Amino acid sequence: MPSKIKNFSVPLTFLGALILSICTESILPTVLKSHLYAISLVIKEILIFCLPFIILSLVTNSIMRLGNKALRYIILIVPLICASNFINTMLSYFTTKNFIASTWNFTSITKSGELLNPAYTINLPPLMPNDVALISGVIMGIFCGIVNNKRTQQLARYLDIFSRSFFKYLLPIMPFFIIGTAIKLQSDGILASILEQYLPVLIAFTITAFGMVTTQLIILSKASMRRMGNYINNIIPALVTAFGSMSSAAAMPLTIKGAEQNVSDAKNADIIIPTSVNIHLVGDCFFIPMVALAVMVSFGLPLPNMGGYLMFALHFILAKFAVAAIPGGGVLVMLPIMQQYLGLNSDMLALVTAIYILFDPIITTCNVAGNSSLAIIFDKIVGRHLEKS
Repeated sequence: MPSKIKNFSVPLTFLGALILSICTESILPTVLKSHLYAISLVIKEILIFCLPFIILSLVTNSIMRLGNKALRYIILIVPLICASNFINTMLSYFTTKNFIASTWNFTSITKSGELLNPAYTINLPPLMPNDVALISGVIMGIFCGIVNNKRTQQLARYLDIFSRSFFKYLLPIMPFFIIGTAIKLQSDGILASILEQYLPVLIAFTITAFGMVTTQLIILSKASMRRMGNYINNIIPALVTAFGSMSSAAAMPLTIKGAEQNVSDAKNADIIIPTSVNIHLVGDCFFIPMVALAVMVSFGLPLPNMGGYLMFALHFILAKFAVAAIPGGGVLVMLPIMQQYLGLNSDMLALVTAIYILFDPIITTCNVAGNSSLAIIFDKIVGRHLEKS
């Protein structure tokens, strides 16, 4: 129970920070607001500066855990996961473009207040390009997984400790990231108008993301209501745990247990769930692009064309291999991707982060539901290939 209370405190803290910023902005002196805004920019710079090494650490450690069968499993499993993430990410684009942006009146954001400037700024160049970090992590992970000796196992532990420690110390200061940027948006007179415009995004996410998982279960059950009911009943404990903990990793034991009941061979569930728990994220693939695109429209930016969004989608699904299994981890790794390929600035990134963390329980629940569905697909398609080989 204490761990669940602690996890619930994360979105409550962010919500409290957001509300506090909105309510107190008008009475705060300009000098204080300027310093709070500067602090939020510094946090963002530090995050983007360190993220390439975090990506390298997480990707290497994830692939190393597959052991000496890493290459074999990667060839069979990763294309399936990447295809699922890519399809969901592209569907989020078509949904936003053809239904949300075209039917909902997203007005361009206009600044009605005096512009707030940061008291100071810093500019930290990234340690390495994110692309290089991803590719290097894959290569290191495969090599170390095949070697699999004491040194590589020790390296895996060090990388895991480093990445977890980074996010452990990052989360407590993230409210300051939200506070400073929220004060900036409120001071400029644009926050209230932005927050009023995201109802259709939340509705569209619920319909499309959970609709995708439901459709998969209908197909996998061959439209048998009894079989589909069994599928859902077996994963309910995992879904409840995911909602309460906001962590797919925390829900993983129950996800595996439920998946074992839904597949023909329990060992297939034992293979696919730990492998996919942090990288196959149906909720993230729908929610993050939808919110990011809606924020772009709200700020008066045009939606990217198909070519531009395709580049974003490709890097987005690659970055899924570096997502941390912590509340809010899904969006933190995506900040530089959204900045580079969608053109989101600091204010937009902070808004996307705040919205994501506030609704993380629902997103994580969708992620776990998607992984449970993937286990059945793996059992029916990829699992058979593994048994024959």
